[in-house]
Amino acid sequence: MSKRNRINKVKNFGFNTQSLPGTAANFNYSKKGVTQNLANYISPVQLQRLRTDVSMWRDAIREAEKAYYPFRVKMQRIFIDTILNGHVFALMERRKDLTLLRDFKICDAKGVESTVLTQELEEQTWFYDFQEYALDAIFFGYSLISLGDIADSQIQDVSMVPRWFISPDRHQVGSFIYATSGKDWREEPQSDWHVFVNTKSDSGISPTGYGLLYQIALYEIFLRNTLGFNGDFVELYAMPYRVGKTTKTTESERAELENAIRSMGSAGYAIIDPMDDITFLETKLGGTGYQGYDNLEKRCEAKVSKIILGHADAADSTPGKLGSGQGDDQSPVAKALRDKQVKDARFMLPIINKQLFPKLRNLGLTSIPEGYRFRYKNDEEEEAFRERQDKSNLVTAQIAQTMKNAGLQMSAEYFEERTGIETEMVEVSEEVDSVDQEDEKAVINSVKNIQNKIGKLYGI
Repeated sequence: MSKRNRINKVKNFGFNTQSLPGTAANFNYSKKGVTQNLANYISPVQLQRLRTDVSMWRDAIREAEKAYYPFRVKMQRIFIDTILNGHVFALMERRKDLTLLRDFKICDAKGVESTVLTQELEEQTWFYDFQEYALDAIFFGYSLISLGDIADSQIQDVSMVPRWFISPDRHQVGSFIYATSGKDWREEPQSDWHVFVNTKSDSGISPTGYGLLYQIALYEIFLRNTLGFNGDFVELYAMPYRVGKTTKTTESERAELENAIRSMGSAGYAIIDPMDDITFLETKLGGTGYQGYDNLEKRCEAKVSKIILGHADAADSTPGKLGSGQGDDQSPVAKALRDKQVKDARFMLPIINKQLFPKLRNLGLTSIPEGYRFRYKNDEEEEAFRERQDKSNLVTAQIAQTMKNAGLQMSAEYFEERTGIETEMVEVSEEVDSVDQEDEKAVINSVKNIQNKIGKLYGI
């Protein structure tokens, strides 16, 4: 089937078709064709952005859970509008920054860092883009990342295949939406140039999760509608209604007064006759009626914050304010952020070490040898484990000290097994013992001499 026929065919699926290659909708990101970027396999069509409501939100999951030919088109259509919400976007950026701003290292199997390899990867701009695309899968459910063009044995940039053309259930990229067949990114040669980032299934129906944005989208729909309703409320009740009264009968004179009233805005004014009257009518609802919208907006934003960052106050708390939890490493907010950081690190490490690095080695695009791996520095999980271990070892040492004071001794083998700390017996020489005994006798004799002198002095 020719490309033009494919474009004509997709008209039945709610898309606006553009002209053939050369338009803004052309997805030809790579110069080397489909092999290095499956986006080149996609027909240049524009995704229609539709008005989203709760009914459409439910239809999206029904489409994704079909027993035969499931698709993610409706779901991804909702997602690309959901992220336009400023609160959602800011929380997503904060969640990704927890990982993107961390230092990393390339180390061997024993954990010894190679500063040369680490610096080499730190200088690759595309690698940070790759990490961000991979983290986006947490929100959208999946990402198919193309390594793109190569120049001077270096990756120039990476790009993402549009998700609404991807069928994660069939592992294919369709040339148009709702295509039941397409290019499998697991097959050669395109498999060498693409990394598919998957998330765990939400219900077992699909091998790929729906992403956090599916839960977020419900609250964002209410947020979006609340903003519109609040705008209508302000227009109807918060803004005073202007009424002009006049005795003029000619249309031209009445038009002058109407124009004066209509033009009242910033520093508005009017020149009227003594018999003219302009009144500003206000409603009592303008004072408190907005609170219903404000309350609903805050509740929805709190839910979104919980979903993305693990705590309702993780984004909006004021540092130093009582109950905010900001500035306290042991606060619920700080703990929630640490937990998300550790969780995302566990998500990223297999993607980089088991998918990205092997593909780069096969293409001859990296000097990182086998056996070396990517790790984040100052891993919060390791620090937390070390802190718990130190506390446990301190308790064991205190027990050993208590036993010693009671004339008992803890077995060195048991102490090493419990704490993992090697021990050595301290040898006390006989010379030291003899010296200690002589010193003790000298102290006793000195005390007796002093007592005798005191007794003679007072005749005791």
